[in-house]
Amino acid sequence: MQDFRNHHDFRTLTAAFAIWAAHFTLLWAASITFPGAIAARWLALAFTVIALAALAWLYLRAGKPKLGSVAGLGLAIATVGTLYDSVPPLIG
Repeated sequence: MQDFRNHHDFRTLTAAFAIWAAHFTLLWAASITFPGAIAARWLALAFTVIALAALAWLYLRAGKPKLGSVAGLGLAIATVGTLYDSVPPLIG
C-alpha cells in the first residue's frame, strides 16, 4: 500500500499572497502620503526589495517548489504581481 500525502501547500500560497497584498498597500499608502515626491519612490524601492526578499525566503522555506505545484504557482504569481505593482511608483 502506498503512502498518500497531500502535497498542496496552501500556507505558502496564502503567505505569498499576503506579502503581495501588504506590498501593494504600503506602496499605495506611500503614494498618497507623498504625492509626486522622491520620498515615495525611495519607499517604493525599499518596500519592493523587502517584499522580494520575503518571497525568496518563503520560496527557500517551502523547499524550492516546482512551478506546477500550488506553492510554486502562488509564489510565481505573487512575485510577478509585486514587480508589476512597483513599476508605476518607481517610474513616476
